[in-house]
Parts: sequence; structure tokens; C-alpha cells
Amino acid sequence: MKNYLQFCTVILALFLGGRGFAQEDPGRAALGELEVTVYFATNGDVSVVGPGAGVVPDDIQKRLRCETKLKFSHYRGMGKDTQPIFRSYENWAQPLKPSDEILVRFETRTQPEAHSFALDLELWLARKKVLKTDALLLPDRPLFILGPKWRGGQLIVAVELASK
Repeated sequence: MKNYLQFCTVILALFLGGRGFAQEDPGRAALGELEVTVYFATNGDVSVVGPGAGVVPDDIQKRLRCETKLKFSHYRGMGKDTQPIFRSYENWAQPLKPSDEILVRFETRTQPEAHSFALDLELWLARKKVLKTDALLLPDRPLFILGPKWRGGQLIVAVELASK
């Protein structure tokens, strides 16, 4: 009987206080953060995006205008999402919350270097995968993806490492 009570006490202690014994999943460790931004670009009227669209910083506009396919007269920021980059798990960014019309799925391919991440990236539009690529992201060097035409302009998806 004494052994039975000791056994029950140990089992009860494990069930009630088991949190102290639980191990964290090392694959769930956040290695950094990824920022996904959606821009609207047009040579026409920018009012079609509505009053919620923000102004794009000058340095981003300058970078966009350097590329022929991304060169437009006007740019507006439509949405942004920042998500952690996990060591072994995929994650999703949803820059136009609450809409799931544009999603970016990402996960690490290899161990990150000092200031770079090799990622598997997928761009999903209207629940369909339209782009899958391997990308090496560096700080302050966004990856610009030319998105679909929308309301007389073009959507541009920027993927970059978030500043800390």
C-alpha cells in the first residue's frame, strides 16, 4: 500500500507539475523575422486604392524605379505583416489582413548564416500557388515580386528580413 501511494504521488506530481519537465521544441525557435509588404503601383490615379493606403518611403520608391518592370509614377503601401522565421517549421505571412487573397509561405532551407537566410518562398494568390522559389535574403535588400494587375495598376510584393 505504501508503494502504491508513493507511485500515485509521483504520477500526480508529473501530471500537475509536468510543465517544468517539458522540453521546448528546438524547431520552433525563432531565428529572425520576415516582413512582407504589398505595394500598389500605377501611372494613373492612386485614389482607386482608397484612403487606407500609405505613402511609400523614398528609398523604397527609388529602388523600385531602378527596375524597368517595377517603374511607375505612383506607389502606395497597402499592407504589411511580420512573422517569425522558425528553425524547422513553415510559416505564413498575410499582408492584407483579414483577406487571404495574398499569402506568402516560407521556411528555412539551411542553417542561417551570420546575416542571411536561405528560404523556400511561395506566393499564393486567391488560394493558388503562383510562385515557388529559393531566395537568399540579406538585411536591407528586399526581394520584389511583380504581382497581378489590379485596379489599373500593379501589385508588388516585397519580402525582406525585418529590422531588429
